[in-house]
Amino acid sequence: MKRTYRFVQPSGTVLCWMPGVGDVTLPVVQGIFKHAAPEALFELLKDPKIAQKYTLEALRVPPWPVLKHFPRQWLKTCLASADLPAGRRRALEFMLS
Repeated sequence: MKRTYRFVQPSGTVLCWMPGVGDVTLPVVQGIFKHAAPEALFELLKDPKIAQKYTLEALRVPPWPVLKHFPRQWLKTCLASADLPAGRRRALEFMLS
């Protein structure tokens, strides 16, 4: 029997200005921040510090079908400072290359 999995889809996007990078459009995906309501994420992600923490958590937890909604260059920028297991880091480096 073949099984098809459906991954979480973004409920929208937020434009956040990041110092040294410029404007970054982030997808709002429920579940990356476990305790934030989806409607609250739209306001939270406008803060650059929270947006970076959100991206670092996104690199750590969700599968590739969720990460592909993030800007590739922004993921590459954040990957350098992400605390990830070696296997996850290698897989992300491969997917982002």
